Amino acid sequence: MSLLNLFDGLAEVAKLTIIAYSDENFQNKTGETFQVMYNPNTFSENFGTVYSPQRSIGGTADSQSFMGQPSNSVSFDFLFDGTGVSGVGNTAIDLNPNVGKVGYVQEQINAFMQITQLYVGEEHRTNHLELSWGTFHFYGVMERATVTYKLFHSSGAPLRANVNATFVQTVSREEQAALARRQSPDLTHFRLVNQGETLPLISKKVYGDSKYYLEIARINNINNFRKLKAGTRLVLPPVEKTNNG
Repeated sequence: MSLLNLFDGLAEVAKLTIIAYSDENFQNKTGETFQVMYNPNTFSENFGTVYSPQRSIGGTADSQSFMGQPSNSVSFDFLFDGTGVSGVGNTAIDLNPNVGKVGYVQEQINAFMQITQLYVGEEHRTNHLELSWGTFHFYGVMERATVTYKLFHSSGAPLRANVNATFVQTVSREEQAALARRQSPDLTHFRLVNQGETLPLISKKVYGDSKYYLEIARINNINNFRKLKAGTRLVLPPVEKTNNG
């Protein structure tokens, strides 16, 4: 998928830039940046949900118990070319007198690894990273990178390489706390019933105890709590209101 639509109206296509931060709130820049040689033609976004299979005694198939959702991630293929003949990412590379110099590709790969993978002793971790490309912004850390060297100078120095890199989204402790407050059983909120869910199961997930299912049924005017229709919108009251009736 080409991302030219991200840059409609711009005089020239922006290059993907990696910006380093020292904190998980992405407020304090370290001053380090890295701009790719060529914009990638495509990238992939990865989403996931973790389920734990549950099988009753004598059962022939597993039910799937929701466990959580891992952080989203994005994957890119970056081209490092020291020959100056590649045209990638729908834009020509800027004229750079260093392109064609033996050792330039390795220098660029080292600079990429420096900002994404260098262990910072004071922080006891690698940098927090912002990927900025036109209107696209992603905040996280680099999980892994694979470097594939493809073309070599007679001296053995690489002239062309491809780096496949995966970045994992970072959510700060403050954001996690805010999300937890929004989902807290001490607040009234709403929930859509998923296929196969029952009121006791929902009560267990939300309140940590299945005993509140009758109160949920009463508040939502549900007569048959054993047969819930997927997509039904439930009102889930605070624990105090549930206890007090």
